[in-house]
Amino acid sequence: MQIGAKAALFAGIVLLLGAGVFARWIATDAVGATPWRRLRFGAWAGAFLVAGGSVLDVIDTVSRAVGTIEPSDLLSYMTDTRHGNAVLARLAVVALLLVLGIGHRQPARAERAAFVILGLALLATISAVSHAGAQPGWLPVSADLAHLTGVASWGGALVYGAWLLQWSASDATRANIERAAARLSTVGLWSVTLIAGTGVYASLVHLWGPRALTDTPYGRALLVKLATVSAVAAVAAVNRWVLIPSLSRQKTAARLGGLVKTESLLVLVVLGVTAVLVSQPPPGPPPTLSRALVFQSNVGPWTARGTIERRDPGRFAVEMRLQNSAGAPISTGSAVTLTLTMLDMEMAPVGTRLVEVRPGVYQGRIFLPMTGRWEMAIHAGGSTARVPIQTEETVFIQPLSPWKVVLPGVAVVLLGLAFVIMGLRRMGAGAAGSWQGVGVGVALVFTGLVLAIRAVR
Repeated sequence: MQIGAKAALFAGIVLLLGAGVFARWIATDAVGATPWRRLRFGAWAGAFLVAGGSVLDVIDTVSRAVGTIEPSDLLSYMTDTRHGNAVLARLAVVALLLVLGIGHRQPARAERAAFVILGLALLATISAVSHAGAQPGWLPVSADLAHLTGVASWGGALVYGAWLLQWSASDATRANIERAAARLSTVGLWSVTLIAGTGVYASLVHLWGPRALTDTPYGRALLVKLATVSAVAAVAAVNRWVLIPSLSRQKTAARLGGLVKTESLLVLVVLGVTAVLVSQPPPGPPPTLSRALVFQSNVGPWTARGTIERRDPGRFAVEMRLQNSAGAPISTGSAVTLTLTMLDMEMAPVGTRLVEVRPGVYQGRIFLPMTGRWEMAIHAGGSTARVPIQTEETVFIQPLSPWKVVLPGVAVVLLGLAFVIMGLRRMGAGAAGSWQGVGVGVALVFTGLVLAIRAVR
């Protein structure tokens, strides 16, 4: 329910605010009466999804907290909690946006200003209770608000532009379509720049290292999102610098319309992945142990004695001996597994399998995604023993600025992107030899990413 509620909320934001952006800044003279009605329908559908997703999110939160749903509990939660207050404010702003409408063919400056204020207020009700809202200071919330602004502006306008603009229009209306496509591309360029900058900042705030990307549910969801966003950005770059400069040709217009539709579908995939991402707790500082943990517990008729020692932050080595009542080593003849459960918050258990290195001696490694109280369940011979583990936050004695660490790699990435953009612009101008520049740029981008990852490691 939580992921579905988040997906409905984000899709509604894109449809509601995207309709306003498309109507007021992009399609003022490029759509007819029928697309205009569809635009209004999309805005109302977005408002319904925002309201429904917000209510479902509250119901899910209350049901997790108290186990049952009572009207009095919902009312108390809405009025007495920060999340509930944000939802009430969100519903009020949605109503005001519907009253404002989606604008006229030539919207007034005051109407645009009112839409911007209400749109930012709507997004602020999300940022205030997001992962960024739990961080101290105003900068994390501001960055999250800017990130949402870029997503809503670009994603929403793109969805409507892909399916409402007549890309194969006649010569009489093609000039209007060309101007709308250019405005849509400009909104996309500035929005992608805003999304990329704030996304890098959020990653540096929430992730403590490269392994947080690969070894935690939050990091893996973020990698999927980055891959999808990169595909969207690649299609958008081809559209802006290759196809739009030659849009006056009929075949180019049809090709551009197809690519914009593909781009809009990829944006919807990004929204779904984002719903999964925000449902996962961001990984905090990696856990560690100041000294080796020695444990002893009974596993059925046997005794398990062992140690847990720290390795890299977040990783631990486990060695365990199984003995009978006489102290002789025991080989179980079956797998010995560990299941570690976080006691302070709800998250997926961590499991691993121990390898028998000599009779009765088992070794393995475990990775814990966050600091706190864990319970380790030892499964051997059909019996289970439980051992508490209290981890500590890793303290880096000589912290380095993440920007200084990754700066050389980021510089190479930016140089590669510049080559890619120059190559695409030459292709759009019909110049020969442009693929070489694109190839060099792509190679530099991958080289810079490798340098940045190795530096952070």
